[in-house]
Amino acid sequence: MFRLPIHKKGRPLRSQVVDLCPDFYSALLALLDQIPDDMVTVPVLLASAMGDPVAESAVKEALKREMFHSYRERVVPKPDSSDSHIFSGFRGKRLLEEMAGDQEERGKRVVITSLLERDGLIAGVDASYKGDTAYAACVVMNRDLEIVDSASTTIEARFPYIPGYLSFREAPGLLSAVSKVSGFDVLMVNGHGIAHPRRCGLASSVGLEVDKPTIGVARRPLVGEVGKIRGVLTPLIFDGLAVGAEVKRSEGPPIYVSVGHRIDLEIAGRITRETWRRGRLPEPLRSAHYEAQTAKRRDS
Repeated sequence: MFRLPIHKKGRPLRSQVVDLCPDFYSALLALLDQIPDDMVTVPVLLASAMGDPVAESAVKEALKREMFHSYRERVVPKPDSSDSHIFSGFRGKRLLEEMAGDQEERGKRVVITSLLERDGLIAGVDASYKGDTAYAACVVMNRDLEIVDSASTTIEARFPYIPGYLSFREAPGLLSAVSKVSGFDVLMVNGHGIAHPRRCGLASSVGLEVDKPTIGVARRPLVGEVGKIRGVLTPLIFDGLAVGAEVKRSEGPPIYVSVGHRIDLEIAGRITRETWRRGRLPEPLRSAHYEAQTAKRRDS
């Protein structure tokens, strides 16, 4: 499902990134075409037919688009007293179910290792959105947190935000921005790594594609519970395993770090602490976020 062709040097082919990603809207259109003229359906049934009820909100937002204007009368917010007019017999590919399976398979390929060769150049990558347009930026810093390289890119996203499926929306833009910088030793991604229901969040997806040590950093946990004995680095436990950690400073709210790929939690936590000087994100990610926002403002 989510397969991006890679250069021999480990960089994704930018021209093909978007084309190989799933098109949520075409899949939804195929379901809407199945509703008989004398029947209606509800968003949660459409989301379930796509493979995961968690997509209900995304379905509701999608139906506001002009491309779905002629279908709006076929979808009601909730069933009325007569369930006989509610259509649920959808057939065909369950897109989200396939995507979840793909995440589970990719999660098995994540490498957790303490053998980090270098960490002199730390990159951060993030994206900002205006509608379906993604403005992604990658910033590379040295150990003194001085910017030594940066790049940005703009692409159209064809997948909405759905909890647990962020990589299918955001990874293409991030990979495109990453492919434009000259190089780095470690990549920080504004999203989760293995601290994910299927052990393959945005940071792991990106890490697997670039095949470089990758750290996931997020403002809030997606899964798991923070350990009872808290400190500067407190494990985040999910299904009995430490899939991430809560990282705290002397003041302000914590952030949550997890392994993306080719790194371990201790090193990921150390690098995160060393590069977190102010605000809600470590400096490489804070700078990438700023550059992505700047690119969006320039396009306004």
